[in-house]
Amino acid sequence: MRTLSACRNGARFRVVCALLASLPLVLVADTDPGLQSIRADALKGHVYFLASDEMAGRDSLSHEGRIAAQYIAGFYHRYQLKPVGDGGTYFQNFPMVEAQIDRNVSYLRARVSSVPAGGGTSSRDYAFGPDFTMGRQGSADVSVDAPLVFAGYGISAPEYQYDDFAGVNVAGKVVMVLNHEPQEGNPQSRFMGGFNTIHAYNFWKPEVIRRRGAVGILMVQEGTTHRPPRNASGPTNAQIRTDRPAHTLTSPFMDLPMFNISRRVADELLASTGKTIDQLEGDINASGAPRSLPVPGVFVEARRAIRDRRVVQTRNVVGVIEGSDPVLKNEYVLVTGHYDHVGQKDQFIYHGADDNASATAAVLAIAEAFRALPAPPKRSVMFLVFEAEEDGLLGAFHYVANPIAPLDKTVAVLNMDMIGRDEDSPTWNTHAADNVNAVNLIGTLYSPDMRKVVEAENRAIGLKLDYKTDADDREGWFSRSDHYPFAVKGVPIAFFNTGEHPDYHTANDTWDRINYPKIEKITKLIYLSAKDVANSASRPKFVREHTAQTTSSGAAR
Repeated sequence: MRTLSACRNGARFRVVCALLASLPLVLVADTDPGLQSIRADALKGHVYFLASDEMAGRDSLSHEGRIAAQYIAGFYHRYQLKPVGDGGTYFQNFPMVEAQIDRNVSYLRARVSSVPAGGGTSSRDYAFGPDFTMGRQGSADVSVDAPLVFAGYGISAPEYQYDDFAGVNVAGKVVMVLNHEPQEGNPQSRFMGGFNTIHAYNFWKPEVIRRRGAVGILMVQEGTTHRPPRNASGPTNAQIRTDRPAHTLTSPFMDLPMFNISRRVADELLASTGKTIDQLEGDINASGAPRSLPVPGVFVEARRAIRDRRVVQTRNVVGVIEGSDPVLKNEYVLVTGHYDHVGQKDQFIYHGADDNASATAAVLAIAEAFRALPAPPKRSVMFLVFEAEEDGLLGAFHYVANPIAPLDKTVAVLNMDMIGRDEDSPTWNTHAADNVNAVNLIGTLYSPDMRKVVEAENRAIGLKLDYKTDADDREGWFSRSDHYPFAVKGVPIAFFNTGEHPDYHTANDTWDRINYPKIEKITKLIYLSAKDVANSASRPKFVREHTAQTTSSGAAR
């Protein structure tokens, strides 16, 4: 206690204090050769290569993306990981589709019969742009002509006694739904307070609707802005790329045609119900109960037209260090990231150093660290680097549908995405200078046991662990990376991320802007946490029910 007081009150003690602060990590490193192997210079070497000009931004399905996958596999060979992919390789292969939505031929119209019947039928055509848009979705050319149903938020959540589909038949129908989830941002929400649950996001919601037999989706534009818009007035190399072709899986996953409609169009289509979209949304949020209903006399005619369609084989990269315990080796701890980014447009290369060469480097460093141990941990550790995260987490969704390790034997997923910069975000009014030693820990309301593990191991590392998204996830980080498909399946997760910055998804996300001392510390923390879970006598739990809200941020206690 006296030493701590001296550290606070006397400048002459600064050197001593710095040495004392570093003692826990020094002591751990002395007894852990794996921890010693994780070095900033090695991480820098991986990032330098993966984010080089010659790698052209590692777009999904690209030649450079295949080189990145081979690069990862080469280090798996070096670390003597067990190849558990297809045909005894390090690759889990799967097909994807590259295509373009043909806006000139796609259309959305409504056929409205007067209610009560006998008053005739009118047709309304809607315009691409002001009335509707078409975002990330499947790549089959498909036309629909079906009755319209309003299904609230499109959520079925039995753990919260909430079901928008109860009492309304959506099979063979076009379904109008709202974005997000009921009572969003309300600490008293029947869901999980201010934290959005797995049900809120459009990476999974369309699949829930598809599985209930619907033939199309009208997703209603948000009524309020959840985050400030990014500044798009900077130089070209500071612009986010928005012109990539659509990349999708060849399976039926999320393949319903989905049209994002304005609230004005929603009101026009709902007129026969006597309700506006604002009224229906307000009723659901006030009561916490569904307000789903058929829309009398309204049929939706729509076409999603596709051009330039081609099928391309791609792959996730996977290797395993087998556990030493004869029973527990059949359980797996997953250390994950993604290797793809968004490619190149003209002379501008979207290098993807932070997003996500940083995490790919960390996965390789953690694999090397486990191999440096004199004996493997009790459980097996899988090192899994995904393709097509930028296309909607498609590599991860493919994996959970075709798992190499059974999901009920998957003990935890420690996922990393963008762990190399210092958060500088207008959404949170955060500044880089205040975040040089900070990392966001996201999603642990679902996995409080994982939070305890990370906090315990962080005592030796000394990072600031920021939990702000547990109370207000306005940037939607919980759904924005490859841990999310595992959370949908009930697998405990911990997601590490250092937040957005002005170079996010721009050509300025380069290797020389990474905070390498910090990425070394984050990598060490994830290594220690993975090792803890791999050796623990008990498994972390996945908690679906509403848990107490945490503080918005702070260091581990």
